[in-house]
Amino acid sequence: MSKFNVLSLGEFIHKEGIDVTLEAFADLYYDVTSKHQKQMKLIMVSKGSLQDYIHEKADKLGLSKVIEIIFWSEQEEIEEWYKNASIMLLPSKGKITRLIKEAFSFGLPVVCYESDELDEIMDPSCGMTIENDNLQESIIEFSDVLRMLYFDPEARKILKRGALKKYETQFTWGYTDAA
Repeated sequence: MSKFNVLSLGEFIHKEGIDVTLEAFADLYYDVTSKHQKQMKLIMVSKGSLQDYIHEKADKLGLSKVIEIIFWSEQEEIEEWYKNASIMLLPSKGKITRLIKEAFSFGLPVVCYESDELDEIMDPSCGMTIENDNLQESIIEFSDVLRMLYFDPEARKILKRGALKKYETQFTWGYTDAA
């Protein structure tokens, strides 16, 4: 049984994305035994403006012991979490292309909403997308993806390799677009 560290980016995914992240993680967390719970951690990077909101929501969901909030200014610590995270959860309807590329640079697979904007970046080799449904359905779908990835460490390894390969072949200086 391996550690399952879920990294998410507070204010970058706005309040609704924070809600989806916390509730989807809580759904997974409370659906498994205490033995499995000990393997899970949620890391949220915050600029500070929504830190109180994140703490209050995490407390309300009973996640205080398994969430770590890191300030955006702590770049070394953030980089360590990028290296040690299992996945990046980005339930945002905003522009997240840059965030996905950064995650891929660390070989970190991304789970996010489907969007036309992401069609050329996201594919099943490097992450997973869900349809942008209503809030409750989104929480359930993100939770289901987290659950599947938690219980399938081999899938996580494949996605990690795919994320790094995607970064190296499409987003580094040596890449040239033939189109």
